[in-house]
Amino acid sequence: MVASGIMIANVKGGVGKSTLTCYLADYLRLRKPRLSMTVIDTDLQGSSYESLSPVFPKGSVRHLPISGRYDAVNVMTLDTLMRSELSGSNHITLLDTSAGKPETLHQAIMMCRCLLVPVSLSWTDIRPTSDFIREIQELKDNSESLTPHLIVVPNRLPPQQRNLNYLAKALTDMDVVIAPGLSELSVIKHQSERFSGLGGTYGTRFFDEFERFGQFICDYVLTGKLDQIYSDSNVVPLWG
Repeated sequence: MVASGIMIANVKGGVGKSTLTCYLADYLRLRKPRLSMTVIDTDLQGSSYESLSPVFPKGSVRHLPISGRYDAVNVMTLDTLMRSELSGSNHITLLDTSAGKPETLHQAIMMCRCLLVPVSLSWTDIRPTSDFIREIQELKDNSESLTPHLIVVPNRLPPQQRNLNYLAKALTDMDVVIAPGLSELSVIKHQSERFSGLGGTYGTRFFDEFERFGQFICDYVLTGKLDQIYSDSNVVPLWG
């Protein structure tokens, strides 16, 4: 497996970027133990860093806060770190980001294999998310690059909500993939201060959903199968 950079981003706040980052990191750590992994948190709040650093190997989780103001030192450090990690093989770099337009992260974005964009089914989330996706697609087009693959992750789904056609319709003119959807149960919000990982949700609907989502990431992102899917423009594959 070639090295893979996976960025979790959205201009909209409160859509579950840090939650997705933490549970994906834990899933990959358990399911792909032979791969090395680094988690980089660029959000000022450092939620992913605070959750994962006590339970992950020392040095594998880093906090490089990058605010709306141009932080030259951390941006340069991030670019150097990603270039080093993605130049080899059998390595995964997860990059958690803050809300807002990521102009300072454009270089890092283009180094990533995929961009995970969590979003609820609320129009107040979908509208700015679609604008964000258009911006990244324009960045890809200007660079004539196939990657990063844009993967929308339906998040915080109501218990009975499984019809994602509304979301798919809103994205029909965009070159994106819709991943299997996730709920966000109260068991996650009320976990102890120490991150208990995916195992802490065992027996819940969220656990089963994340197993499916994680398998999707392994089967399609880490293997490179999305390259073939993305060769067909303006198609919205729907796994949800």
